[in-house]
Amino acid sequence: MPRVPRDVSATNILRVLSDMKTERLFKTIITNKERGSQALILELGLSRRRYYVRINKLITAGLIIRYKGKYRLSSFGKVINNLQKTAEKASSICWKLETIDSIKTSNHSELADIDYMKIINILLDDNEIKDILSAKQ
Repeated sequence: MPRVPRDVSATNILRVLSDMKTERLFKTIITNKERGSQALILELGLSRRRYYVRINKLITAGLIIRYKGKYRLSSFGKVINNLQKTAEKASSICWKLETIDSIKTSNHSELADIDYMKIINILLDDNEIKDILSAKQ
């Protein structure tokens, strides 16, 4: 089987997943591991051509692989899916993140790092996002 050329650049991944139907196909593959191509085509309401164009984009981006006749997330796709979930969590609490920025950058704010962390701990519940904010950049 010929090897498909890969474009796993961040730009390409964002481009591929920015197409709503391709992102929906990606998420459907994640949740419906045992569904064949025909079932996915029907569920998503795509023509065969449009379906395979999107599948090819996901394969080229390194996000999915074909295994035993079914499409599944690749190891790289699992990482990207996890990053996507983190981004979705962050967007759902964007106002809290903006509040933290506002406090940190206010003209009268001379917060020590420990006070900054207290504010983060009060406003945020998600440990992953807390870890990201507490990391030194």
